[in-house]
Amino acid sequence: MDERAVEREVFDWGVRLVARPFKSGKNQGAVIRSEINVAKSTRGCEVRISFPGVTLTAPFHLTEAQAWYEAMGAIINATRAAVAEMKAAPKRKS
Repeated sequence: MDERAVEREVFDWGVRLVARPFKSGKNQGAVIRSEINVAKSTRGCEVRISFPGVTLTAPFHLTEAQAWYEAMGAIINATRAAVAEMKAAPKRKS
């Protein structure tokens, strides 16, 4: 999975990025989300990443773990790019 597969939504408060590592199967509802809040004048952007947990009763198989790993890498790269973009953007007047 590459950064182009990451969905991007822009809001007044910031940016939400979503990766869906599984297109079908039992895990298709599992998503990785990154929310990046616009930087405040006193500090940088706030980034929050969320994803569902994997339980001992329903673990990933190796191929699923690899897909998850690639999706997480894509989200992290896209998040870093969005933070850099937001830092470089002209400051808004409050």
